[in-house]
Parts: sequence; C-alpha cells; structure tokens
Amino acid sequence: MKMSGSIILGIIFIFIGISFIAKVFFKIDLPVFKILVALFFLYLGFKMLFGSFGESSFKHDSHNAVFSETRVNGHVADGDEYNAVFGKVMVDLRNIELTEPETEIEVNAVFGGAEVLINSNTPIKIKTDVAFGGIDLPDGKSGGFGSSGYTTPKYEEGSNVLYLKLNAVFGGIKVRESGS
Repeated sequence: MKMSGSIILGIIFIFIGISFIAKVFFKIDLPVFKILVALFFLYLGFKMLFGSFGESSFKHDSHNAVFSETRVNGHVADGDEYNAVFGKVMVDLRNIELTEPETEIEVNAVFGGAEVLINSNTPIKIKTDVAFGGIDLPDGKSGGFGSSGYTTPKYEEGSNVLYLKLNAVFGGIKVRESGS
C-alpha cells in the first residue's frame, strides 16, 4: 500500500484535532509543531529505508546481497563479481566447467559474509586481501589483516584455471573444499 499525500494530510489534521481536545478537556498542552516535525522526519527516514512502506528499497540480485542473502550455483562467467554488503552470498563453484584458459571471479564481503564452495579436483588459484575481517581457506590459513593465497592440488601452470580474488573488509569469507 502506498502512502499518498491525502492520507498523510488526513493524519496531520486528526493529530491537530486530538491535540485541541487534549488541551481543552484534559489541560494537556502538546507541542503540536515539534511533534509534527518529528513525525515528518520519521516518515522521511522510513521512506528512504523501506521505499513505499513495505516494499524494500534494498534490492538484491544474483551478484549482490545488500541487507539480504543470495546463492549462486556454478553459473558464473569470467569477470563476475559477487558482493555481500551487510548480507550473505554463497557461491557454489564445485561443478564449474573451465572452458577458457583463465576464468577470474571476485568475491567481496563488506560488513557481510560469503561462503565459497570449491572442488579440490578443479585447478584453482586463490588470492585474498583482508582488512579487519577474516578469510578462512581450506588449508587452515586465516587472517584478519593482509594478503594470502591458496592453490588446489590440481592447479598447474598452463592448464585452464579459475582465479578467485577474495576481499573482506569488516566481513568474513569461508572457502570450503570438497573432493567430488
């Protein structure tokens, strides 16, 4: 339901009428103008956060999770980027087919979380950058600040390879490996 101008104006007139009744019958003096200004700012704040009252303005798609959660199942392309901002992204790469010599995917977690599922039989090279967050790699490496890296056992120079670039800023990324 959308809040139209006539509904808001009607609420204002009702509030003014209630304040007059409260003053005359109950000797209660309400600061009508201050309350109306406060309600107006509350309305603007909720409108900015939630769009049309009930319809969220925090959109998400298959690549971005902003105040939401999304999942990707192997349908990725070279250059894809997945972002979790105050949300969660799960990227399942266990069944990825590497048809090009190099496929690069980036996963970012900013005040959010990401989980990346990989197959140990896929040639993958991972590069991580962390600032005040954490990235857990399959070999047990983890960090809260700095850079690190990991390669799967099947990684060889010159073969088709998946390059994963993982970045966490006040967020966390967990990489889980399976041997399917």
